[in-house]
Amino acid sequence: MAEQRGRTAEMLAVLLLRVKGYRILAQRFRCSVGEIDIVAVKGSMFIFIEVKARRNTNEALESITAHQRNRIEAAAGVWLQSETSQNFAVRFDVITVAPRTLPTHMMDAWRPGW
Repeated sequence: MAEQRGRTAEMLAVLLLRVKGYRILAQRFRCSVGEIDIVAVKGSMFIFIEVKARRNTNEALESITAHQRNRIEAAAGVWLQSETSQNFAVRFDVITVAPRTLPTHMMDAWRPGW
């Protein structure tokens, strides 16, 4: 059930991002150091997006721990090593999905500790 809820939340997040003009480059990117729910690009920026489905937006935001952010950042580093463009900026976003509400997109949710 949680797996299905997560996949549905990611689908809604992808739809929201496409409507907002983002191009989706990868979904559920996994490597040895972590996982990224969605990798997108808009303009000259790579955006790494964590999607959280919870009862409300606050619960979703609170569920992203420092450890999880570190793993997402590490996975982003791995993903970026495979990219050839050096002129792109990087941003970490969060999209929260709660029942009976529209998804919430928090841009630049945190800065990496690189």
